[in-house]
Amino acid sequence: MSQLTQLGLIKILAQVTAIMVIPIAGGAVAGLVLDRMLGTSPLLVLIGLGVATLISAIGIWLLIRAGVRKGYTDGG
Repeated sequence: MSQLTQLGLIKILAQVTAIMVIPIAGGAVAGLVLDRMLGTSPLLVLIGLGVATLISAIGIWLLIRAGVRKGYTDGG
């Protein structure tokens, strides 16, 4: 398995941040907008955050799976 460099760690951190922040922010904003339109506060914000958390967890799982596969083919 190859040694991870500082640049590689920064790249992974950026990917994890994007995978977590974008869906959660999007789910919260979409929930807020829909709650204001429909008057259902805070129901749709909570649903949006729940769905976003699930999407983020799947994204992190896929990132880890891809990293493990790459690690095994790099010389493991």
